[in-house]
This record gives sequence, structure tokens and C-alpha cells, in this order.
Amino acid sequence: MDLHKRIPRLVAVAIPIALLSACGFVAPPYTASVDNIQALKNASGAHARVGTFDSQSSTKNYYPIALRANVMRSPVGDSYGSYLADAMTKELTMAGKLSPQSDVEIKATLIENHVDVGLATGEAALSARFIVTRGGAIRYDKVKTAHTQWESAFAAMIAVPKAREEYPLAVQKLLGELYADPAFREAIE
Repeated sequence: MDLHKRIPRLVAVAIPIALLSACGFVAPPYTASVDNIQALKNASGAHARVGTFDSQSSTKNYYPIALRANVMRSPVGDSYGSYLADAMTKELTMAGKLSPQSDVEIKATLIENHVDVGLATGEAALSARFIVTRGGAIRYDKVKTAHTQWESAFAAMIAVPKAREEYPLAVQKLLGELYADPAFREAIE
């Protein structure tokens, strides 16, 4: 085949591939963790409402999250602080512990929200400062951190979707760290 005839065909294939590699997408919706729901159920007498969850902008907490040549945005609001609030709301609701009229309020600031797609191993590092108040008085104020790892790949078409699907699991782990803290459970009871 003549080179002049192949060039348009190559361009027709290369342009969509280039556009796909620089696209953005939305993180998967949060799926509540059975373990997290059970931990909340075990906190007898606990009822709380979800207050303001924001996201502190820093070099460890960019929005949107860069995944190689792609970016991943939150499906809730315009930050991953909103994603974290949605995750907690779902778990409190499923545990029967969400009470919009409660004088116990849970607030948070997302401090670190980093995902590294990696070449062989991907990882996520999340940390947030959680504050629980009762009647306006602070009962709990701690930073919780979660690190997760997974098998990744050199090929972006494998590594990027894998990192995207692992993100909600990192959020589950962060909330699990919070719910496992006896001081947190005491603060919401």
C-alpha cells in the first residue's frame, strides 16, 4: 500500500487514541462497606448528622486527581471532601445512625488525597481531620490516615481503570480507621 494512502488511515486511528489518553472521568460512586456499617451498628445509642466536609488544597490534595494523562473528578459536588461526606452519609444511613436532628455533628477536612497509578504497584494515601461536636462542644478531633496498594501495570489502559476502581476502597479504609477508634465511637454515643 502506498504511504500517501496509509497516512490518512494512521491519522484517523491516532487522533482518537490521543484524545482518549488525555480525557477525564468520574470516580465510581461510593459503595458502603459491610464492615464499616457493622462497626457503626456496634456503637450503641449513637446517632449523628453529617456536617461540613471540605478539602484542603495542597500538593498532596489536588483536584481533580491526576491519573497519568487522565484526571478523575468526584461524582458528588466539586471536591473529594463531598465524596467523603457522601460515603459517611451512606454508611450512617445503612447502619441506622444518621439523624439530621441530632446535636452530634461530624465534620471533616480532607488533607491528603493522593493516588499513584504506578508501573507495577499502584497506591492511594488518604488522610482527613475528623471533628465531632455535641451541642457545639468538641468531643473528638483527630487526623485519620489510610494507605492502600494494588497490582498495577505499565499499560495505561490497564493501570488507570484499576486505580479508578480502587479509589472507593481507599475511602472505605479511611472511614474504617475512624470507626475503629474507641474515642470516635464514644464521641458519637
